[in-house]
Amino acid sequence: MTEPLGTPSGRFCMGVDTGGTFTDAVVYDHNTDRVVAAAKTPTSHEDLYGCVVAAMTNVLASSHVSAGDIGLVAVSTTLATNALVEGAGRPAGLVAIGFEPEVLTRVGLRPATATGTSEDLNSRADTSPAEGERDRPTSNVATAPVVIVGGGHSAHGDERDPLDLGELRRAIDRIDASVEAYAVAAQFSVRNAAHELSARDAIRERTGKPVTCSHELSPRLGGPRRAVTTLLNAQLISVTARFTEAIRAAMGSLGLHARLMIVRGDGSLVSAEFVAQRPIETVLSGPAASVIGARHLAASSATDASALDAGCLVVDIGGTTTDIAAIRNGAVVPAEGGSDSSTATVGGHATMVTALPTMTVGLGGDSEISIPPDGVLGELAVGPRRVVPLCVAARRHPDVVLPMLQRQLEAERPLAEFGEVLLRAAIPASTEHLEGLDNEVLRLADSAGGALPLVDLKRSARWRSAVGRLERRGMVRRAALTPTDACVVLGLVDAESVGDAAAAHAGAELFSRQRDRYGVNVGTGAADLSRRVMRSALRGAAEALLSVALGADGIAPGETRRPLAQAALDRRHRDLGRTTASETGSTYGDRSANPLWGLLEPSEQPGVPVAGDVASIPADPTLLAHLGAGVASPIVAIGAPAPTYAPLVAALLGTTAVVPAHAEVANAVGAAVARVRITQQVTVTAPRRGSYRAHWGNDPPVWHNLDEAREWATTQATEAAQAEAAAAGAHDVELTVSWETRTAPSNGRELFVEATLSVTAAGRPGSNY
Repeated sequence: MTEPLGTPSGRFCMGVDTGGTFTDAVVYDHNTDRVVAAAKTPTSHEDLYGCVVAAMTNVLASSHVSAGDIGLVAVSTTLATNALVEGAGRPAGLVAIGFEPEVLTRVGLRPATATGTSEDLNSRADTSPAEGERDRPTSNVATAPVVIVGGGHSAHGDERDPLDLGELRRAIDRIDASVEAYAVAAQFSVRNAAHELSARDAIRERTGKPVTCSHELSPRLGGPRRAVTTLLNAQLISVTARFTEAIRAAMGSLGLHARLMIVRGDGSLVSAEFVAQRPIETVLSGPAASVIGARHLAASSATDASALDAGCLVVDIGGTTTDIAAIRNGAVVPAEGGSDSSTATVGGHATMVTALPTMTVGLGGDSEISIPPDGVLGELAVGPRRVVPLCVAARRHPDVVLPMLQRQLEAERPLAEFGEVLLRAAIPASTEHLEGLDNEVLRLADSAGGALPLVDLKRSARWRSAVGRLERRGMVRRAALTPTDACVVLGLVDAESVGDAAAAHAGAELFSRQRDRYGVNVGTGAADLSRRVMRSALRGAAEALLSVALGADGIAPGETRRPLAQAALDRRHRDLGRTTASETGSTYGDRSANPLWGLLEPSEQPGVPVAGDVASIPADPTLLAHLGAGVASPIVAIGAPAPTYAPLVAALLGTTAVVPAHAEVANAVGAAVARVRITQQVTVTAPRRGSYRAHWGNDPPVWHNLDEAREWATTQATEAAQAEAAAAGAHDVELTVSWETRTAPSNGRELFVEATLSVTAAGRPGSNY
């Protein structure tokens, strides 16, 4: 045990990551650039405050750093992402100024004119997904009240139609009772924000509720997408407020009087006060923190950090998802061919939120195991839906889950619903707008003590739809077989630290008796089924990594699923299975030290191969063609399972894996070492030859000299970037200015079309000392 550190007040930063499965915390010393202590705590979605307090308490206790020595608390979170994907945002209304209804409909909105009836607008809160849509990503965008009023500007910032404030006030009166916040989006508001600002002031004066303007969130053209982004932001305001309140309460209970900052989707830090108005910018905060943390830790531990920055793949293997990013020349590389790869798509909606280009796949320890209805013989699917592992559910409900599994094992033929349990959310959610059948499911779950075997419900489409609706609203969660259970069965994790081992064994045994579409059992017992689950999970991770590598190289990521690529991956699996430990040990490490290496042995079951590359394998004399599919760059792997999984996945792809120290808490490290970064943009257009308009604010000026327009725009953007960086929490900032001009050929000369000025202010966050 180390001696307590004597440190100046505020020297340390506490990084916290609230993930779907674990909440991680680290104490980081910026003076020595090292992790002083780390802690992991299971995430309780029903008691966020409690799990954050536990994580903070544990890391402080192990660090021997006092609360007074913590000058900054930096948090990354999946809260915004999960809320949008699960359709759990709070009610908000959109005021669309100057848009045609059909334009908004194309991006998933359901607009009404300002003269639409109150019933027409408010009835949408009751709308449920159609039967065929119940498994698609959903959000509250499609059911949000949207009103259109006249107004808007042209592409050059000229008023097209006047804003009718009287019409706006009447529309607001009709929807105000059904919303908690408002979003305002006007056509070409990024070229002239006057109508959005006037509407914002009118709504605040009339309702007193939060209002978000679209021009505040993005400077890009594309009004419909900007409107969706703004509506999603409004839906997240109260959700994020509760989150920050829980974090502040946890800090207060431990005497942490430090500044609170949050990681944005682009990897930068901003203050909690900044996020309160722009919560949408925390979408994909978790993947961004993982990239930053992985690069920082790898650079600290690698003998040649420059080689990793030259090119590598970062993979974060989590309990809920696996996040992957490609790094080239020190920057995250987007997949080629994307229309807007630097922005986030969440809950099925393309937003204008700037985010690091990462790929997130629903593959983790808590992914649901299923039998694909159109799969090949014996095939299993892992994810993308997240469920509660049976071993975890059995520990929480010992009188229900294990006895249920044991009864079902005695049945002559397993039903599809065997091995699944509905778990009631611990915190009651509003039952407003629930259908009658939804309430009946909740009543049955409550009467069963909060854990209801799915087989106890009627087997019909209507009952399945009711369960799906309740899952999307977060009122129930499903427990089923997962890779976590498979790891418990195979002895890859300490069962005592995870859950009830007997439930994992019983669940795997029960699932092995399920039959695929050919009528064949998918396993021959718990151990065999668990090995096949892990093979499928590893194959999925390898394919995802290969897909990201292909995209970064300018090749369509979908080529991974082509028959030739699949055949190459299958062949690599068979070749590795035949290779002895001595032949692979020098390249991929000691196989005897990794229990997963046994999964490489050739499988008699088709459809569950594991991917790889044939570069280092001797030619098979029975084959005439040489096929290869793999990754040329090293893999930097983080997440709790990384030390076990990463070497194997890297070997399957013909490369090497770097698992840095503290890989299990890399997201929290990423939050601790992130920087504040704010960018302001000004677009300069030429409404007519010889005149230049700098689009800034609600009265963009016109200049007759481009240099003067550029100088004025630089002054405005610089002042705004510095002020916003200070508001976001930066202590000292460095400024970067760029100027990009777009021209078009005309009569043998280049004609000015427009220019974009960008000013970025970046710096370390300030603390409370």
